[in-house]
Amino acid sequence: MAITFDIKDKYLKWLFILPALALLTVFAIIPYIWTFGMSFYDYSVAVFGKAPEFIGLQNYETLMSHPDIWLRFQNTAKFSVTAVTVEFILGLMLAMLLFEHFRGRRLILTLIVLPMMIAPEITAMVFKVVMFRPDIGFINWMMQTVGIPYDGYGRDAFFSVVSIDAWTWTPFVMLMIIGGLSSVPKTVLESADVDGAGWWSRFRYVIFPYARPFMLLALIFRLADSFRTWEVIREWLDVPPPVGPDPLGIDMLPSYLYTLAFRAFKTSEMMATAMIMVIMSLVLVYTYLRYLKKVEKIE
Repeated sequence: MAITFDIKDKYLKWLFILPALALLTVFAIIPYIWTFGMSFYDYSVAVFGKAPEFIGLQNYETLMSHPDIWLRFQNTAKFSVTAVTVEFILGLMLAMLLFEHFRGRRLILTLIVLPMMIAPEITAMVFKVVMFRPDIGFINWMMQTVGIPYDGYGRDAFFSVVSIDAWTWTPFVMLMIIGGLSSVPKTVLESADVDGAGWWSRFRYVIFPYARPFMLLALIFRLADSFRTWEVIREWLDVPPPVGPDPLGIDMLPSYLYTLAFRAFKTSEMMATAMIMVIMSLVLVYTYLRYLKKVEKIE
């Protein structure tokens, strides 16, 4: 005899949501709350047996009074804006080219997407040795061949790390925009062709209104993600002087957080830095949600 369960719809939806909610609570919400609380204490993982001591806002005051912290904020903002802008432009161009179906499209898409499948740490190490090494690096050799002075480890380190980030994450932006382009009804595109709309009018008045939320979502995701980029920065900061870059020229908040946590073992200051980065990301997400709500009201 089969056993049946009579569960009301309002309870059934919570039954499906409960496992994901439990995982989110255990692995995201609780760690964030713990990190926020510990940022008000004096604590270091390197000092065993010492209980955390409450010091209030001292960690935040120490962080904000550091002589180089605002330079790191500037470096983070400059890197995020530059890298995401490059990725958006290249991603939009690739999406427009690969949106149309043609022979070999799937193979090209697969090859383009491969960079984002590789661990960022591996990508940074490979580019560091193969592309930008002064004696055997391909990019350095190519620039010297065309007569352009380029120092991928030193003077031009910022452009090196931006190019690596763009190579890794442009496929992500491309896929997001292709998803937006796929949302455009075929009948609307056919009507635009019948009306004789040019490529710019077709894009501005037909494609862009449908793809705009996806484009903005790609920008928000990449901006929030660029705030935590540290693998490539750490690889470049490990290059010893005088070959390596000026540390303050490319050091950013994520790499500074790594230094505080795993080299200086200033755990509480690291947590204060992490909370500031979380707040920056939340502001971006809130901005996007407000935009979506505004668009829904207009429509």
